[in-house]
Amino acid sequence: MSRRAVTLVAALSTVLLTAAPALADNPTGPADGDDPGKALGPGATILLYVVLPIAVATVIAIVVLLPGAMRSHRYRPAKGWTAPPVWFAGPQEPVAAVQSAEPGDVVRGGASGSW
Repeated sequence: MSRRAVTLVAALSTVLLTAAPALADNPTGPADGDDPGKALGPGATILLYVVLPIAVATVIAIVVLLPGAMRSHRYRPAKGWTAPPVWFAGPQEPVAAVQSAEPGDVVRGGASGSW
């Protein structure tokens, strides 16, 4: 049996085995206490299955996107950089370090290489 046939048989049997109980009629009639209650009207159905999920998704989107929109320092390519410069892992006094640097103090090259 080919792989495609096995996959098809497995998929169809899964659908039939899971859908068959839902499609079966109850031969003994409704069970005790089996009162379906009143049906939802069209307005309540639309509210429950359309408006409510959209409202929840909108609230989540606002909560996620609002902090980023409220930041004041953002880089805009056309406007240039306006935030103060930051030197990561540099000396405490960068101006003094640059002024006191001697040619040849810098070892270049990575992985034990010196060029």
